[in-house]
Amino acid sequence: MDYSRERLGDLLVESGLITADDLSDALAAQARDGGKLGEVLVRQLIVTEDQLAAALAGQKGYEHVILTTYPVDHAATALIPERMARQRSILPIGFAQGKVLLAMVNPLDIEAVDDVEMRTGMRVQPVVVAASQLRHAIDKFITSSDAFQDIVESVEELSTDVADTLAPIGGEDVPIVRLVNQLIREAVRAEASDIHIEPGSKRFVVRYRIDGVLNEIMELPMAAKPGVISRIKIMAEMDIAERRRPQDGRIALRVDDRPVDIRVASLPTPNGEALTLRILNSELTFRSIEDIGLSDEALKSLKRMITKPFGALFISGPTGSGKSTTMYGALQLLNQTTAKIITVEDPIEYQMAGITQMAINPKIGLTFAAGLRTILRSDPDVVMVGEIRDPETAEIAVRAALTGHMVLSSIHTNDAPSALTRLNDMGVPPYVTSSSLIGVIAQRLVRKLCVHCKQELKVPGSRLLAAGFTPTQAKKITIFGPNGCELCGQSGYKGRIGVYEIMPVDEEITVAFLEHAPAERLREIALTNGMIPMRCDALDKVAAGITSLEEIDRVVF
Repeated sequence: MDYSRERLGDLLVESGLITADDLSDALAAQARDGGKLGEVLVRQLIVTEDQLAAALAGQKGYEHVILTTYPVDHAATALIPERMARQRSILPIGFAQGKVLLAMVNPLDIEAVDDVEMRTGMRVQPVVVAASQLRHAIDKFITSSDAFQDIVESVEELSTDVADTLAPIGGEDVPIVRLVNQLIREAVRAEASDIHIEPGSKRFVVRYRIDGVLNEIMELPMAAKPGVISRIKIMAEMDIAERRRPQDGRIALRVDDRPVDIRVASLPTPNGEALTLRILNSELTFRSIEDIGLSDEALKSLKRMITKPFGALFISGPTGSGKSTTMYGALQLLNQTTAKIITVEDPIEYQMAGITQMAINPKIGLTFAAGLRTILRSDPDVVMVGEIRDPETAEIAVRAALTGHMVLSSIHTNDAPSALTRLNDMGVPPYVTSSSLIGVIAQRLVRKLCVHCKQELKVPGSRLLAAGFTPTQAKKITIFGPNGCELCGQSGYKGRIGVYEIMPVDEEITVAFLEHAPAERLREIALTNGMIPMRCDALDKVAAGITSLEEIDRVVF
């Protein structure tokens, strides 16, 4: 290893990345503090990890790989144990021309190459990677595959009853505990919004919802099903003995030193309990109002509404359509030292400085309605109610807007005009709604095309006209579609953006609503008065190359 360290320093000096004095200082620091030479150079801010990896790769004629986007082969990572990977700072990541592609921080480590060749019986082709990326990849691939293999081996010798009793109990070294921890860790790192654990008659599957689309991650042995489900229920403080009724629970933990809140729901099925874990990661949830995808005109309209002294503004859409993100963006805009803002939420998804936030707790009688009553006695200027779920909450929220408060809330409807009729269905008198409601925002989330690999498509004019473009637009626009690359996981999409329709409640809509006009008539009036329908907003994003026709067809009517 001394030889490798000396050669590494020589190569970096020859490449011009460091000077001879830099090398002498780094070697002295290494002798004093220990550690690898590359780590010392990075710690002293002489080079970055990527510079180090690129220089080594260039000098030796090896490929420099970015592991965060590389399609790692799970069969390759299983070739060596975790202990060896961490000790040597290596990871097999694939195969090429009969050789093992070996990710290495230091490709001059001949002993590591020899060890892998002896263990696998195959020749090794080194590729150079950054140290932090390698550590992350070992956490992601080897740790989980080792835990998976341990489970297979451990449950083969256990009956279902024994596995159910013993598997979820114990320390972090228990295979099922390790596997569950790894499933959650990988989901957070993949920016998944949900984990679905689904037992079938012949399969036990784990799926992640990423950018609104479910992806199958792995299939577990059926014998591991009781242990995995029981482990998660224990973490969520749910009753592991109750399997006939649905349950709800919560897991609070830290992943990569970030707080993560997980809401767990169990559902009894003929094949056992299915679990859904909703991941509430505040660092991924919050966006400013300017960054959520509103057009310039829509943004101006929204700002005009939320800066009024009082009134109710509702955001509508199905679960997972980004309603909370929009409300938090609006709250950030309203968050001034001169305003008292109080929220009641389930759960608190993002903690904001300067705002008083309260989470509901039905077990002690703290519902949205009860919390809202308490808030109104606390002298607020702005009130945010996480969701309108029942008639009582709906009426209290709408009446609060009549008494001089700005009220923000979400409601489940398909479009903006339907929010008014939905309130009517919930028993809120039309004269109360019409007097307090200042506007409704309806929204959905569509996946954004990967900017690195999106491709121009030749789309027939008839297809564009059928999609909703005008003849003039159909002649001028350029349509892009998904392709797939390493940076987007071969999906062709990366991230999501909102599509919106914003309906200010003006005098004409108010009169029609008081006359019990249906949602279709309210929609006609809103469109006549300038409301841009959600479909048109989505088409504008297609024309701008942000998303694809297929994606908006999937999400927007």
